[in-house]
Amino acid sequence: MRFDFCTLTLCVLALAATSGHASESANIPALVMTSPNSAFANYEDKCSNGGNLDNVNREKFLKLMLADKKSKLSQLKVALLNEIKQSGDEPRGEGVRIGEWNQTFHDRSGCGTNTNSYSAFVLTVTGGNANHTVVKSLVTIDDDDNAGKRTLKIRDIRPIKLRNDN
Repeated sequence: MRFDFCTLTLCVLALAATSGHASESANIPALVMTSPNSAFANYEDKCSNGGNLDNVNREKFLKLMLADKKSKLSQLKVALLNEIKQSGDEPRGEGVRIGEWNQTFHDRSGCGTNTNSYSAFVLTVTGGNANHTVVKSLVTIDDDDNAGKRTLKIRDIRPIKLRNDN
């Protein structure tokens, strides 16, 4: 039984070392904002087969945009918070939440060129015990890699009006 446990442990460690989680901890290059709505990072691997598209820099890009008052994402958040305030409702938590990001476009040409888009819903959350959550917008960002030069930018923000229950 000991041999089986050790073999299993080695297999698990080998899988962890080759999974996407290992590449997330690799040397991630600095992200440079080129405008309030775009950024780039230069990766060493010019033929990464999508490996340069790490979550670390994508999440950093989103945080930097939210912190910049001139970015479209920050302005959307401010506008939605003002909408909550004008309605007389109380924000729950931060009041505006960005949902999970999902890949909504992917095209790969060879090993070094990837064009991708990711989209997420932006919601307002209000109320105390009576929680009121409404999807207000769909945000799409482009996340492209061209031979190691990764560019991120806002593609579009579309308003969504699903329901208007008061």
